[in-house]
Amino acid sequence: MSSPAPNASSLPRDLGEETLVKGLAQNDPGTIADFLGRTHRQVYAMSARLTGDPDLRHDWTHDTLLKILDELKKGRFEYRWPGCFWSWFQKRCHFLMINHYRSHRKLNDSLTSLEIGSEVVAKLSIGNGADPLRLMESVEARAILDDCLEQLDNEDHRRALAGILLDDQPYQAVADEMGVTLNTVRSWIRRGRESVRRCVASRYHKVLGEE
Repeated sequence: MSSPAPNASSLPRDLGEETLVKGLAQNDPGTIADFLGRTHRQVYAMSARLTGDPDLRHDWTHDTLLKILDELKKGRFEYRWPGCFWSWFQKRCHFLMINHYRSHRKLNDSLTSLEIGSEVVAKLSIGNGADPLRLMESVEARAILDDCLEQLDNEDHRRALAGILLDDQPYQAVADEMGVTLNTVRSWIRRGRESVRRCVASRYHKVLGEE
């Protein structure tokens, strides 16, 4: 039979821990600085077990600690006995980190060339009842896309987009091949995609004989 939960009234109060919780709940700058100094390395170590990307580790650590502080300010934790805060803190960090990891995996797995390639054309301003997905499947569309990629001034943007759109590579594979972080590749894709989209739109209207 498992032991009953501790009774708060029967345990001595940890004044240091209780004071910390109160200070965090009241958004006290000094208490927050002390808390972040004590916990940042531990939370970062959690993220390191889930990803090798230093940018993601930093982002997940930052977001997790901010979420913890926000929950404390909203009164979602109540100090009851010694150690209860740190136990809650560990569980919440673990839960939030796993959520970051799952969201990242879901996003990365979904970003394939088919989805992004369809998005590029689907968002174009086209007329005459043309089907954007059929355009992407056509030889003409591939030629247009190849040509528009060649028009990009930035070589890194061009290589990243080509890997995603033409070689059917996921973002992480492109990042590994180019020796950069996943966030860097995403930034390059965002910057290059708008230029490619405008170019494809212009070329597509010419194929249709539109001005």
